[in-house]
Amino acid sequence: MRWAASFPRLFFGIVLLAGLTVALAGCTVSEPAERVQEPTGASEDGGASREPTAPTTVSEPVANSAEATVGVASTTEEAELPDEGAPEPAAGGEVQASSPAPFVEAPRARGGAGYGADSILAVRYGLHEGYERVVIDLGTGEEPAGSVPEWVLSSPTGDGVLRVTLPSVSTTGVSDGDFDGSLLKNFHVVRAPEGGIFVDVFAEGAFTYRVIELLKPSRLVVDFQPSSAALTVPLPAEGGNTVLTEPRRETRVEGPLIVSGYSRNFEANNTIAVIGADGETLARKTVTGNDWASTWGYFETTLDLPPFSGQATLKAGIQSARDGSFEGVAVPVYGTG
Repeated sequence: MRWAASFPRLFFGIVLLAGLTVALAGCTVSEPAERVQEPTGASEDGGASREPTAPTTVSEPVANSAEATVGVASTTEEAELPDEGAPEPAAGGEVQASSPAPFVEAPRARGGAGYGADSILAVRYGLHEGYERVVIDLGTGEEPAGSVPEWVLSSPTGDGVLRVTLPSVSTTGVSDGDFDGSLLKNFHVVRAPEGGIFVDVFAEGAFTYRVIELLKPSRLVVDFQPSSAALTVPLPAEGGNTVLTEPRRETRVEGPLIVSGYSRNFEANNTIAVIGADGETLARKTVTGNDWASTWGYFETTLDLPPFSGQATLKAGIQSARDGSFEGVAVPVYGTG
């Protein structure tokens, strides 16, 4: 009878002890940190959005980066970058950096938002298994930016040039550099003619690419993977302090001929000339680039080129102030006459 009288109190004690055990166990469980966000959009018809959505982002840096700075000491914290976040194909051959996808060879891509960065702090390069990586560190002044600004990418089919244009960027801590990989050759940071800055990356073979946007600090990453396709046009010619982007070597030309490129020639002066096989000057003009002191300056001009047959030489550069010799680019072109 004494045992029966104490049973209710014993039962209540056991229940209370079990409840405290469960509560304490729940307090020791923590939610995992969500490091990668992969938002997607939806169109009005219920399909995938074709407008830029929030890109794949990494919100916390992780140590032990494999990327080496090219041309200038990086002012941002090194970070191991994820192997995901590539652009997604959209209408008109354009892609959006909004969700993970395989490497692509789309001629255009765009992403970012706003004008949260106004400078390039560094360009870094990493050689990974199966691909090569270029990282553009973005800043506000000399400090790392908090967001990735609007960017536009172009990669013409059959061309070894990939260009990333950053409309909000006006200053850069690096102007050019060489890469050590088997695919990528070098890069140039150029003041764009319509405002902002663009970065040209030259590859010595065909490639596919993917783009990743990273935060804290702000970085734009482009991965390059070798492709089995062949390049159909030569790379832009380089010589002295001049890069000739158009026309390319061994192109058939006629007037009016648009010539474009970028240089770091003294006081941004660039002399463009077409010399015939007999040494006669067929056309000549001097044009001023939009920069030369802080980074590469873009130039473009139109030559009134008369009809001609056979081979000629297109020169772009400057005469040396030391001895009057030509310093720049000279490429063969062919007339259509």
